[in-house]
Amino acid sequence: MHEEAQRLVVLKNKLKSDLRKYIPKLASIESELDKLKQENEKLVSSYKATDCDCSCTSFNMDDYMFLQTKLENFKKDHYAESLKLQTELSYLTDLFGKLNKEKSDLNHMLSVQKHTTDKIGLGYNK
Repeated sequence: MHEEAQRLVVLKNKLKSDLRKYIPKLASIESELDKLKQENEKLVSSYKATDCDCSCTSFNMDDYMFLQTKLENFKKDHYAESLKLQTELSYLTDLFGKLNKEKSDLNHMLSVQKHTTDKIGLGYNK
């Protein structure tokens, strides 16, 4: 029981020291929040005071539909082109792989073959 009480005292002291660290941070955050609230109120009041006629910037649904169809057509065109380029890329990758294999096979054959004047192994001495 005594050990548990000592552990709790140590924990309490640690928490108090942590609390002392966070009090200034909390105060600065509260002051910043107050400043932001004031700035927001100023912006809201200035927006209400402007009282502009926003009909010139109103959103036209016909323009939206036109742009939407244009975007879909653009996606379709580029999707087809993308598929075409992907197939071409896979073909070229396969071709390049075959060429590399053939090159390595040719290099192996050239490294294994003997020169015409080299008669070692045919019963001749060096």
